[in-house]
Amino acid sequence: MISFDEKPRLAVADLTQRQEPLSYDDAMHLVRRATLQPTNALALRYMGQTPAAAVADLLSKTATVPPPSWATTPPQQGQPFSEYARLWPELQTWWYRHAIGTPSLRERMVLFWHNHFTADYITVYVAQYLYKQSQLFRQYAVGSFRELATKVVGDPAMLIYLNGNQSIKGNPNENFGREWFELFTLGIGNYSERDIVEASRAFTGWRVAGLDGVYNAQLADRDTKTILGQTGSWDYQDVVRITLEQQACPRFLARKLFRTFVEQHPSDDSINALATVIRSADYDMQSVLTTLLTSNAFYETAVRGAIIKAPADLVVGLAAQYGMLEVHPTAMLAVMTQLGQEIFYPPSVEGWKGWHSWITSSTFPLRQRFAENFILGKTASGASLTDGSGQPVAPNPIAFAKSIANADDPRKIVEATCKVMLAVPTTQEQRAVLLEILLSGIPDYEWDIDTPGAAVRVRGLLQAIVRMPEYQLM
Repeated sequence: MISFDEKPRLAVADLTQRQEPLSYDDAMHLVRRATLQPTNALALRYMGQTPAAAVADLLSKTATVPPPSWATTPPQQGQPFSEYARLWPELQTWWYRHAIGTPSLRERMVLFWHNHFTADYITVYVAQYLYKQSQLFRQYAVGSFRELATKVVGDPAMLIYLNGNQSIKGNPNENFGREWFELFTLGIGNYSERDIVEASRAFTGWRVAGLDGVYNAQLADRDTKTILGQTGSWDYQDVVRITLEQQACPRFLARKLFRTFVEQHPSDDSINALATVIRSADYDMQSVLTTLLTSNAFYETAVRGAIIKAPADLVVGLAAQYGMLEVHPTAMLAVMTQLGQEIFYPPSVEGWKGWHSWITSSTFPLRQRFAENFILGKTASGASLTDGSGQPVAPNPIAFAKSIANADDPRKIVEATCKVMLAVPTTQEQRAVLLEILLSGIPDYEWDIDTPGAAVRVRGLLQAIVRMPEYQLM
């Protein structure tokens, strides 16, 4: 099992911008953390660039995926359950095509917001609403958190998920108001029960009509309220404004961003430093992410390998590394579900907790089995991976080896493969064992990448690496 010290790795984050061009290891670190596709080709693209140039390029990328055919068709009342349920896998497939479509910081942040402003398909029921919510996250993924938070209040999926569509003047529902403070903006200890009650009054007036959340001022409570110490005839936009003025709000976001991109247990000084950036940027996430991902702190050796891969990182990342973009999404999504990350179905309003919860006595061997079998072109259960037309597909180990190193040198293959696939440096002893696996009994001077047996040997090397506990880190 993987175990980490629960102490901060950085006493205080140095958020000044790093000016030195990226080395190959730096570039791999960036693409591991900032995208779902940590490929050798992407690292080579950014090697030699400044962090600012590389991050600007990642911010500009987005996948173009056609919407599901039903995405803009309002749900019909009286539909049987089967008509709703058959759309959920199509919605997940649509998400996967975004994730695999292009190495994008935007898609990383879409997943971040899905885990921040949570909703699930069983509660929301209507796939069109979750499609619309996902597009909202994609639109504001690296934009204004202030605008995103305001839009989320009236998002139809959120209105249904936390009962906002049942909240009217005189009978406010407190579910959204409670999660607004606890899980979306401030965190426990930074608001009172009275603040929840008063904010819930201000959140009244929303209904779902067709595909939209609609605000009806006649159903809203516009009487005087006191929220977080401020008194007035506040509505939902005032709650957003007042909440984001609190010192706890940028700290809350800063902690989550650190856990996603840098380390699981940031120090208070590190959190305060990033919170200052968030306040100065007025919650503009593009500016905040640029500061964080170009900072000296982000590239510190101490934080490399400090995060456990989420199932999305493991599954999408492996497919991207071996150019297996055409694998049918169903098999990949099924593995993510087995590993505890079913897209559009987080376990609770708290979302996926990540970190050690990703690695259990059952998921760790499944992670290893999935990765080992994937190298062979198999699913975790041993069935053949197929493309959209049902044809078997499998990684090409020789093409992979030739793309990353001087394939005539077995030591170079081992060294380069470890750099691509592992976030932490290997020891001389580990590389020696991996070299033995690659050579499989032949002397190194007899190595020839173009012999018939080379593919089997390279597959053996790749499988040995994905079995390593270090492979679960990023």
